[in-house]
Amino acid sequence: MGTLSAALSPSSHVSVLSLGFLVVAQLPLVFRCVSSEISYPRLIDFLSAVGCLCALIGVLQFVAQFVIGVDAAFLLDKHLPENMTVSGYNSLIPLYWSSPVYKSNGVFFLEPSFFSQFLAVAVVAELLAGPRTLRLLVLAAGIVCSYSGTGLTMLALFLPFYFLYHGHSRLFFVAALVSLVLIFFGDALSIDAFTRRISEFSDVESSGWARFLSMFRILQEVVFANDLTFVLGRGPGTVQEQFHLFSFNAFDPTWGKVIYEYGLLGALVYFRFFYLTVCRGPKGLRFAVGYTYLFLGGYLLNPSILMQVAALVVWLGKSYATADQPDESGIEARDRFAMLSGMPALGAR
Repeated sequence: MGTLSAALSPSSHVSVLSLGFLVVAQLPLVFRCVSSEISYPRLIDFLSAVGCLCALIGVLQFVAQFVIGVDAAFLLDKHLPENMTVSGYNSLIPLYWSSPVYKSNGVFFLEPSFFSQFLAVAVVAELLAGPRTLRLLVLAAGIVCSYSGTGLTMLALFLPFYFLYHGHSRLFFVAALVSLVLIFFGDALSIDAFTRRISEFSDVESSGWARFLSMFRILQEVVFANDLTFVLGRGPGTVQEQFHLFSFNAFDPTWGKVIYEYGLLGALVYFRFFYLTVCRGPKGLRFAVGYTYLFLGGYLLNPSILMQVAALVVWLGKSYATADQPDESGIEARDRFAMLSGMPALGAR
């Protein structure tokens, strides 16, 4: 479908190299691990631990700008040579226009939004692994210091269902404690940097509108206006071809890029592939990782995000392939996973 879309593309921006990159970047998703030595609970716990470590680094970075200055706190962003940096990303973002305070990017993340998204996935991992109050508070502090709402959108969808299903008393305690901190120290923490962004969904020049809504207008004005492009898309590598012509701020999330470049038929093929890989992985992180990949960025050709999808979800799909084979403890694999994810086993009453 990609080859057909490239061959019949009416765009002068079509790129065969982009199609080749798509094949290479997506290749890890066709594999599935057959080893029985990988412990999913240990992987979940490791992800939570890494998230807590990154959150602590991010909090220290945010606080350090008030103690040792912005130049030292954001050392890599301020002093790393240009030939050693990745272009096209905004790693230094003030809390608001002309603010002297910067959002934390966790030192090693490309942007505060990447930092927020990773910590949000780590929160889900910690909920599956424990949860442990101290770790949740550390992760929450890191998300606050990122001042990015992208990870919060995933948690806003995930947490209500998790709370309703599990009802852990400690979770309500953590939620109450975080709420009290935000209420009494909201001004000092500049929480309005979060709340004011809710209005962005009605502002066509805002990043929030661009990230979540702009693609609907782009598809309507460019792709759906022509029968050929509606069916086959504009071709590989063309999604940003007209961004400079729009009167609004535009963005290309993964789901939109697939439809724009490969049309209805290509999208059906790809999302079938996505279902066979991601949607058949373990339920624990499936929603968090899948939502992040599809909706929070243009990650179709992003190897780092795709490797997270592969390592945390796709490669672990063996849990379903051997669901009826008991392990050495006599517990069936499907029942063991059900215990981990909190979902009832197939034979539960």
